[in-house]
Amino acid sequence: MPNSVTDLTKLIIPPVFTQWVIDHLDDTNNLINSGILTSNTQIGDLLAPGVTVQIPYIKAKKVLPDKWSDNVDKTSNSIGAGSMNGMKLYETLTYSNTRLSALISGAPTADAIGQAMTEDWTAGDENALIKLLQGVFAVPDIKEAKMIDMTDVSPTNSDFNSTGWLAARTLMGDKANQLTNIAVNSATEAMMTEEDLKDHGSEVSSQVAPYGTFHGMVITIDDQIPIDLSDPKKPKSTCYIFSSGAVSYKRQIVGTRTWNEEKEKGGTSYVSQDSVLTMNVQGTGVKSSFKPEDYPYATVDELTKPDNWEVPDGRSVRDIGVVAYTHTVDPVFAKGLIAAQKQQKAADAGSSTDTKTGSNTGSGSSASGSGSSTGK
Repeated sequence: MPNSVTDLTKLIIPPVFTQWVIDHLDDTNNLINSGILTSNTQIGDLLAPGVTVQIPYIKAKKVLPDKWSDNVDKTSNSIGAGSMNGMKLYETLTYSNTRLSALISGAPTADAIGQAMTEDWTAGDENALIKLLQGVFAVPDIKEAKMIDMTDVSPTNSDFNSTGWLAARTLMGDKANQLTNIAVNSATEAMMTEEDLKDHGSEVSSQVAPYGTFHGMVITIDDQIPIDLSDPKKPKSTCYIFSSGAVSYKRQIVGTRTWNEEKEKGGTSYVSQDSVLTMNVQGTGVKSSFKPEDYPYATVDELTKPDNWEVPDGRSVRDIGVVAYTHTVDPVFAKGLIAAQKQQKAADAGSSTDTKTGSNTGSGSSASGSGSSTGK
């Protein structure tokens, strides 16, 4: 009888579980709900052969009207088409559960694992977006046209403020009214609140904008937006301001598998999901010469490398619907992020040391990709 309670292969029906996670992924992903990430229906099957995916676009060449006359023939113009390369990222998550741990704790194991996987895939989307933006905005042409660093432009007035925001807004030119979302970390959001910069009486629901709006834009908080501690007295951060649909992506969960290892730790059950992800800032693409270091398996970290990105032929930096605004934050508001960043660096250094010495500090099976999580 205990096995019927603790055995994941009996608790989890893979097709139902897969759909449950997909549904909840859409429900809980603030980046999707805010409009920052748009699921791109034009992207083909991510399981098709190849390590890149073609993201099509249509571009009409700007022409002025001709004179209408019965003395000359009309001039015919054509619509151009092209495609941008996107990376395919192959990712996986695996959770394990010993029968005794589930039996003793009495925890609703299947529900807990399903919720954890949903949160992990969401965290993977956030991580990929931040690293994608870091890479794209390091491309010289894009950095020049779409990014403003107020610590260089106005060092004495570089805290997040209306001046810096308006300067960033001008980078969109006459398309500035298309900006709909602003992504900041919690330190920047605290400064926005202190300076009373948020809108009053926003028409956007609290469900869509739990942190309010700024000049009509939905505020999304993501503490994966890093703090630069080059000068601890004046930490720097970057906020990203988006137009709707500026970043397209597609995550395709391949399926769910469950299995048992009867002899391992008194009986252990596993559940695993595999997924393929692609994401790009509209108006940019992966260079055709890009080759993952571990071919054909690209990693999220490779998104941060500007040499892998380009503005494709037929596109212009004006087509990019994101601007970046680098500013300083009050160290008082950044204290928690600074501590978390230091702890993460220490953990990464410890993990690196363990890898070099060949020790294994984890428990259960390991998972590569957007999140490595076992034994929860």
